[in-house]
Amino acid sequence: MLDWLIIGAGVHGLHVAASLRRRGSTLRLLDPHPRPLAEWDRRAEALAMTHLRSPLDQDLDVEQLSLHHFAEAQPRPEPGMFAGPCRAPSLELFRRHVKWIRARLGLDPLLERGTATGLELVEGGVRVESDRGGLVARRVILALGHPPPSVPAWADPLGGAALHVFDPRFDRSPPSGSAVIVGGGLSAAQLALHWARARPGAPTLICRRAPPIAELDAASRWARPRWSWRFASFPLAGRLSVLDAETRRGSVPPRVAARLARAQRRGSLRIVFDEVVDVRREAAEQVVTLGDHPALRCRRLALATGFAPAFDRVPLLDGIAEELGLERGPLALPLLDAGLRWHPRVHVVGAAARLSLGPLAANIAGARLAALRLAAP
Repeated sequence: MLDWLIIGAGVHGLHVAASLRRRGSTLRLLDPHPRPLAEWDRRAEALAMTHLRSPLDQDLDVEQLSLHHFAEAQPRPEPGMFAGPCRAPSLELFRRHVKWIRARLGLDPLLERGTATGLELVEGGVRVESDRGGLVARRVILALGHPPPSVPAWADPLGGAALHVFDPRFDRSPPSGSAVIVGGGLSAAQLALHWARARPGAPTLICRRAPPIAELDAASRWARPRWSWRFASFPLAGRLSVLDAETRRGSVPPRVAARLARAQRRGSLRIVFDEVVDVRREAAEQVVTLGDHPALRCRRLALATGFAPAFDRVPLLDGIAEELGLERGPLALPLLDAGLRWHPRVHVVGAAARLSLGPLAANIAGARLAALRLAAP
């Protein structure tokens, strides 16, 4: 029997797998994609991401400052390898480092392709069912990533004419004509800048307000283990208050804000601060009705509206909670102990563990914090 089965081979699943493997545990990663981090890579490509937001000292290796040393060992330092005061690594550097980690630690052979559909307790462990069969392990880690993308109600009738940037069908290729991007955070900004470079003057970015400017999603202190442990000791109401006050939702780093301002000054990107009221189709165009501005016509409409705030539409979590009678808190988040246990044999990491890990639970920093929690006695 395996020691661990990790459901999800994204940022959190991969780092936790590396940590557990170093400790000598037997494990498998269950994920529907052909390689670890495949879905994360697809989303990064969809946004034309150039650099991560996480600083250089946050990476997926088990060794401290591994990405820093990896960058120093490159035979030819590349222009743009880092960005901003936190030295955020380029996407290309990060990908090469992850590939190196996977090869060095032998993580790829641990991947079992399949989509988990449910689990049940068996003698001495847990059996996880997937669309390709079952796997049994002593303990299971749910590394499920974010909840589904948030799609405004007005977009539902449009179907494929208004795709979310994280929809697998989304095509990031520059528009041939006018385009509208709806959303106010980093994802919207990255796509808008990509389209503005490729088709100056074609895209319009619609957001409710100017995005807050912040280097990171939350203060860097929340990446430190002692702050995360302290957070976990607060009563639930206190943790919710911290998450509300400390999470910089919809923010963009200063370097991205500066690029948006330059694109706007040059006329390659139009930015409208307003609310979308309705969208209707007319022939080959979409007509976007706004609250305070004249309606816009566009040939392409992209949604960069982030993820749903709650985990109430995640079938696997719903099924496990019902099967094992487990508690959930606000936003349908699992209620975990300090060791990230939802059940003695079921642990949770990633965004779904933010009531235990704190404001950076969904980030690479959160993956590192989760690995430390799982290793704690």
